[in-house]
Amino acid sequence: MLPLKGIIITDLTHHLPGPFSTSLLADMGAEIIKIERPPKGDFLRLMPKYYSAVNRNKKSISLNLKDEKAREILSRLIKISDVLVESFRPDVAKSLGFDYEAVKKIKKDIVYCSLTGFGQDGPYKDDPGHEINYLSTSGVLSISGDPKGPPEDWGGIQISDLCGAMYAALSILAALRNRDKTGKSAYLDVSITDCLLAWLGPKLGEYYERKRPSKDMLLRRGAYGVFETRDGKYLAVGCIEDIFWKNLCRILNINEIAEKKEYATTADRIKRADELKALLKKYFLNKTRSEWLDIFKNEDVPLTSVNSLDELEEDPHIKHRGLINKMDDFNLINFPVKFNGERETRLKLPGKVGKDNKEILIKLGYTNAEIEDFLQS
Repeated sequence: MLPLKGIIITDLTHHLPGPFSTSLLADMGAEIIKIERPPKGDFLRLMPKYYSAVNRNKKSISLNLKDEKAREILSRLIKISDVLVESFRPDVAKSLGFDYEAVKKIKKDIVYCSLTGFGQDGPYKDDPGHEINYLSTSGVLSISGDPKGPPEDWGGIQISDLCGAMYAALSILAALRNRDKTGKSAYLDVSITDCLLAWLGPKLGEYYERKRPSKDMLLRRGAYGVFETRDGKYLAVGCIEDIFWKNLCRILNINEIAEKKEYATTADRIKRADELKALLKKYFLNKTRSEWLDIFKNEDVPLTSVNSLDELEEDPHIKHRGLINKMDDFNLINFPVKFNGERETRLKLPGKVGKDNKEILIKLGYTNAEIEDFLQS
């Protein structure tokens, strides 16, 4: 049985951070009832496959919370819910009549989670923001891009939104655990920027340990990076430790390089990272990616293929782990954690806005006449 079976979550989130957070809980068995404003619903519905990736396994009810009847329905829904998650700007939930204090009066042991860019208080709390703004404020953007260059736009995934989503899901589970022990409600103020700063913590530790080095010295690694192969594809090499460095040199038949005093330790190789990268670049261009992968197979060297998005489903390890679930003409990724050695596959594509209106209203105890009246309004 899925571990969160029986937990009901009212989901007032939109875009990416909140929906990704509740999708994690849905994957683990929670019943997620997503509130969407009619007629268009969540903005992400403009990109149906993207929307499906973060709203699978959820039910949808369409409610315009400026309408009195819709607010009454939401109140009933809260009464049967364990958790409410919202991602409005601060004070918006209060203006709608559904801030934590109001919701706690409806359900005394509710776990209420607010997920925002900058949190519920502080000078930036009302400021708009996106990925790049949270990365910049947290300091993470300052160590992005070329170690020798200025900060650059972040990479291919929305790390800030996903970071905040993970902390929200983790905190909700902790709050549910505490509620089960104490019977008390909880209010969770999850700031995406705060969460990013927490992720920066280990790198900050290294920064202070190394006496506040420049960005170049903080980021560079010897025998570490992405290298092009003869067929225009790429390999990722991560030979930081001495044993991996020596194995790499042995397989490339450059033992004389490994024995040089100036490359003897990790610290030495970090100082000479640029010259090492230039040296390795020349060698990796001599063969195709598949040839190198065959040569390095079972050789105890951290060397892997840089998979394109189209190559993922053919990667033998990803195939073996059962992560990709084919849905019509696109792929969804299964929940990545195995429970007791098994991976639960529970992927149901979302339907239209308000697809589950009738089912949910029946669940809330409305009569057929009341349901028909609501559906026609």
